[in-house]
Order: sequence, then C-alpha cells, then structure tokens
Amino acid sequence: MEGSLDWTRLPALALRLVSERLADPQDLVSFRAACPAWRQAVAEDAHLRFQPWIVESDHHDDSGNVLFYSPASGDYHLIHVAALEGRRVAGYGAGLLLGLDTDDELSAVLVNPLTGESTEAPRLPECFHGTLTYGFATDPGMTGESEVVVVVYNRPAGQARGHVALWRRRDAAGWATVHTETFWMRMPQLRARLLTHGPQVLEGEEAAIAAVNGHGHGHVEWVPGMRGAHVIEHGGQVRVLIRQEQPAAIAAGDAPEGPVSPGDPLPRLSFELRNTLGADGEAVDWANAPELHGTVIFQSPDSSCYVLPASDRFAGLSRNCVYFLSWQRQEQVDEDGGVGDGNPFGYFLCKWDMIWRVATVVEKVPGNWQRLKPGRWFLPTYKY
Repeated sequence: MEGSLDWTRLPALALRLVSERLADPQDLVSFRAACPAWRQAVAEDAHLRFQPWIVESDHHDDSGNVLFYSPASGDYHLIHVAALEGRRVAGYGAGLLLGLDTDDELSAVLVNPLTGESTEAPRLPECFHGTLTYGFATDPGMTGESEVVVVVYNRPAGQARGHVALWRRRDAAGWATVHTETFWMRMPQLRARLLTHGPQVLEGEEAAIAAVNGHGHGHVEWVPGMRGAHVIEHGGQVRVLIRQEQPAAIAAGDAPEGPVSPGDPLPRLSFELRNTLGADGEAVDWANAPELHGTVIFQSPDSSCYVLPASDRFAGLSRNCVYFLSWQRQEQVDEDGGVGDGNPFGYFLCKWDMIWRVATVVEKVPGNWQRLKPGRWFLPTYKY
C-alpha cells in the first residue's frame, strides 16, 4: 500500500477492527456505503450493538426531515429522508418508518432512515379512508418470524369499531383487515396465519369467526395508548402495560411542582402489568410474567412497546425496568451555579423498576424538546 491512495484496498482485518469501534449507527452506515470492500468487512450482526434512539414525532410534518436523539451518545441526528417528502410519519418499528401520503391517505411507504431504502406498500384498504391512521412494524429479530409485518390501525370518528390491517413486507397480495376488538391480544397468532396462509385466507377466516360470534364478543374496543394501556409482546405472550399518572397532576393539566434532577424519585407515575385490555382488569405480579424477566421495556405514548431481551448489548440498561419519557418541571443550573436556559419544563428520560416499584430520573433530554412533539423509541438498524 506504500504510496497508494486506494482506500478500497485496505486489509480486511484493519477494516473489520475499525468497523467494530463504530458505535454510532450513522457512522457505521456511512462506513458500509464507502465501497463494496468496506461493506463486506462489516460483520452481519454489527447492527445488534446499536442502542435505542428517541425520535421526535410530528404527525403534521411532511418535509422528510426526521429528528433523532441518541441517549447513549447524547447526540442529535437530523436526517432528511427523501422517501418521506410529502408524507407524514405514522408509525415506527424494526428500524423503519411508515409514511402516509398527505394528499393520498391510502398511499404508504416503508423506509429505513439510515440507509434511505424504501418499499412501497399496497394501497391501504378503503376502511382507512377519511380516518386518522397510525401503525408500526414488527421486528423479526424480536418476534422470531421470517419477515417484517406492518400493522396499521384507526378508529373512525362517529363509529363504534375501528379496523386493523396487516401486511407482510414485499407481499403483493396486499393487506388483511380485521376488527380491532379481536386483534391486539391475538397478535402473534394472527401474524403467524398471515405469514403462513396469506392475507385473503386470514381475512376470510376472521370474517367467518365474526359472523358466528359477533365482532366484539369477549373483546374490548381499544387503540394503543387508550386508558394508558400499551400492549407488550415477548416470547409469544401478549400482556398489557398500564401507565398510571397521578390524578392530581392530570387534573392540574401541568407538570408537578418542584425541580427534577437525574436520580430523583418520581412518585407521580407508576406502571402495572395486566393480562387484559379491560378497564377493570386485574394486575399481574411481575413474578408471574416469567417471559419478561430480565428484559428491558421501552414505552412510548400511543404506541406498542419495545421489549428487548437481556443481553450484553444492553449491559448499560437496567433489567426488569420500563424506560419512558416524562414532561416535568426542571431547574437547570450550570457549573458556575447560574441559571440555564430559563425553561422551567423539559422532557426527562425515566425508568420504572417493575420489581421494586419505584421510578427514577435517568437524564434530562437536552435542548428544547417540544411537548407537542412527543418522543418515541426507535431501534436503528441497517438490516431491513
């Protein structure tokens, strides 16, 4: 290599050692994009060391600009995703963003913001016309399934029932539509039937069941976040995580009084595990949910939860804990004892220990994060 400027001919071992030291997802994606030799040097499972990001959710923004924050590095990443120009972000999951066209609400695209690779989805079913539609994508690395499954859902205004539609990524056969009452607690079974038999068979079977039993028989009308409930799926088991705010704080319509600093307790909020979506469901003790033992749960508003298994990848995170964002009153003081930016409120990353039943502040999210653009968890990857 003496006297050569051909960086594509660097020794494979040197490239591998360099790539293994790139902890930031954007750095690793740029490294892989340099040339075929550099891409080949990156281990296939390198994306497994990525830590979760927080993405700013703005359902009115169709500019294609998406803001991410990395708690691990403390850095912000503003990424322009060309495939999202003219589309609002309506869902997250599997390292992908689901974009819905602002002029054609039945037109959807699935895009990886790190690589820019996108997949056009079949047109959404007509039952999603004229409604607010949201969704998420399942990660095969967590579900153990063969492909990403995209889920969209709505709750039409003035109607008692909403709909849920499932699509296997890259499947030209389209969507399978089911009623929301019968979907959430049966997600693994319905996805398995979709992947095995296709959307037409799944939809036909569900319609036949509804004709016999009635659409809402034994089930509850619900969408993610309703009544503070969030579905948790892990190891083929579906449970419900209830986020309980302190009534006084809700009634006041404001954050609780008093400054908040990292390490402070947060008695104003708690989480409870249940087996049903019913408002009167009984609590489940953490000891009786063995599939969740040792896991790390990431809860986002109005979204399903990420459940990450115990592994060295997340050694810096507390197991048996729920990580969440909370809008709190703060008191910013710089190193000299002076007042910070003067903003009395801010977003704090917090965690709730499911065993010891206590919440603590992990850190304040830096900058002026807007309350009307709540953060949602996002697990970056270049795999999908």
